[in-house]
Amino acid sequence: MSQITIVGLGLLGASIGLSLKSEDNTFEIMGHDRDNDAVVRAKKMGAIDKSHWNLISSCENADLIVLAIPAAGIPPTLQAIRQDLKPGSLIIDTAPIMRPMIEAAAVLPDNVHYLSTNPILPAERQQPSAELFQDISWALCPTPETNAAVIKLVSDMVKTLGASPFFLDADEHDGLMAVVDNMPMILAASLLNASGSSSAWREIRRMAGSQFEASSYLPEFLPEELSQPLMPNARHLQHWIDRIIVELEGWKVDLQEEDEAHLQARFEKAIDLRTEWLNIRAKNRWEEPERPEDKPSFWRQLIGMRQPTSRRKK
Repeated sequence: MSQITIVGLGLLGASIGLSLKSEDNTFEIMGHDRDNDAVVRAKKMGAIDKSHWNLISSCENADLIVLAIPAAGIPPTLQAIRQDLKPGSLIIDTAPIMRPMIEAAAVLPDNVHYLSTNPILPAERQQPSAELFQDISWALCPTPETNAAVIKLVSDMVKTLGASPFFLDADEHDGLMAVVDNMPMILAASLLNASGSSSAWREIRRMAGSQFEASSYLPEFLPEELSQPLMPNARHLQHWIDRIIVELEGWKVDLQEEDEAHLQARFEKAIDLRTEWLNIRAKNRWEEPERPEDKPSFWRQLIGMRQPTSRRKK
C-alpha cells in the first residue's frame, strides 16, 4: 500500500486528507504536525489514518509528501528530511510564494521530485472539509526541468480534489500574488497604522464598524510570519505600491477639485471589476471550456511511479 504523508494538519492539510480519503481507500495517509491538538482533530475527523510525532519517521516511507505548512517552515523542513526520502518520491508544497520554495528544494537528492503549488481559496472557506477545494483554481508552477509525469500526476490529483489546475511560471505566480495576497495585508496594516497614530484614535476605534473591520483584516499569524513572505517578493511589491500610490493620488485630485462625476466613475469601474471577478469565480469559468476528459488517473500513476525518468524535479 502506498503512503501519502501530510505535514501540517490545519485547514489545508486536514482538507487534503479528507478529500483524498473520500476518493480512494488504497492509500495510507500519515499525518504530522508539531501541534498535537491538530493531530488529534485530524484523526477524529478521519483526515489521516495514522500519525507520527517525528517528522523524519513520518516522511521516510512516503510516496507523496504534501507540505501544508507556512512558507517560512518549508526550507528547514526540506533540509531536515532530505537524507531520508524514498527514491522516486514526490514532494509538493502549498505555499503562497514559489521562487524561494523552488530554490530551497535544490537540497533534495536527484532521485526525488518536487513541485510547488498553491490552492486559491475564497475567504468564506475556513473550515476543514472534503469539499474545500471544489471549483477553485490551484496554481502549479513546474520548472523547465520538471518531469512530465510529475506534472500530469499533480494535475490529476488537483482535479481529483475538485480544483482546476492553473499552470504558471514561478516568477509570474509571485508577481500576481504580490497584488492579490501581499498588497491587501500591506494596505490593511497601513490603514491601521495611519489611523492608530492619529490623535483621534480613541474616537476612531469607537466609530469603526464593518467597513473598517473588513478593510483592516490581517491573518492571525505572528508578525514575522506576515513579514517573511514579503521580502522575496519585494521587487513585485514595489511595483504595485507605486501603482497604488498613483491611484490614490488620482482620488486625492478628484477630491481637491470636487469632481464628483470622476469619483463616481472610479466607483463604477471598481464595482464592475469586482462583480465580474466574483461572477466568474462563482462559475469557475476562467477560460473557454475544454473537451471532457477521462477521470484523472492520479491514483494509478502514484502507485506506479518510482524512479524519475529524468534528472529532476521541482
